[in-house]
Amino acid sequence: MSTSHKRTMQILTMSAMSLSFIVATPSVSFAAGATQGGSKLSAQICPDGNPCPPAPEGSIDCTPKAGKALPVECSLAPGKGVNEPEGFDVSSLPGISVTPGAAKSATKFELGPLKAALGKYAAMPVFFVNYGDGTGYGSSSDLRSLNSFPSSHIYVQAGTYTITGYATVDGRTESTTMTVVIEPSNQPDPTPDKVNSGDWDPAATPKANAVIPVASTSSAGGLSIGTGGSVIAEAVSQAPAASAAKAPVVNARANQVVIVSVPSLQDGTDVVGRVKIGNSWKTLPTSEVGDDGVLTLPALTFSKAGTYSVKLTLETGGSKYVTVKIKK
Repeated sequence: MSTSHKRTMQILTMSAMSLSFIVATPSVSFAAGATQGGSKLSAQICPDGNPCPPAPEGSIDCTPKAGKALPVECSLAPGKGVNEPEGFDVSSLPGISVTPGAAKSATKFELGPLKAALGKYAAMPVFFVNYGDGTGYGSSSDLRSLNSFPSSHIYVQAGTYTITGYATVDGRTESTTMTVVIEPSNQPDPTPDKVNSGDWDPAATPKANAVIPVASTSSAGGLSIGTGGSVIAEAVSQAPAASAAKAPVVNARANQVVIVSVPSLQDGTDVVGRVKIGNSWKTLPTSEVGDDGVLTLPALTFSKAGTYSVKLTLETGGSKYVTVKIKK
């Protein structure tokens, strides 16, 4: 497949909405830092690095809190709690609406109707999403509450994308799909139409490692990939170096989105990026070098000031490095 065709026909699969409750064993997935069974429970952290919003009024709140036991419904399927009707029907759920942005800008997700349909279950950690660019929020083994979902996502490349959502209840998995067009960053559509997903149909459950999480945290700092923000900055690096010690430096600010462009690479080459956070490396989704020899990294947001090494592993062999310096 030619380089231009690969770029034009990128397929983004948004494995959205997997409603998956564990019936037999109380096993609910919480954000980093939460522990079940111990006395220490921290609030669920959203992709922007801040505590997630309060649960919608009247909903079952499954956000872990210190000193408070979780409601029993947090470990049951919808309709399986005390005095609850059985037969929660995924196929009756509404889909989601997406307002496409241009490349390097925010594509916005409207989850209001889905939250309303879920009612008291809207705050329960039962969802995950695959954005189709190699990243996702949550996974089939790391369920999240709809209340914690990012309201937008940034795609750095233009193209036509198929978005697919998944919902799993009592061992049944169903999916819903939509197709959106992301215009080039220099040719944005001033009035993009909303795109709505279709009906929910039976589907297979994606593997737990099918995507790279958009959010990760550690004592060394947090990194979000592709999550929108109020400020989206662009930074152009000099030619990457063969070693981290000699890597060119680009500057950005903490808690602001930065999209880094790296020149002087072989066009059409697939590149796997990794960002060093503390003593570990966070893998980025595979990107392709453009016809102009420029690699555009995914939109990145760093939660802490510091100096971060970015390693670029080329499919043709060898590695290159750039450094991102984050200021407060």
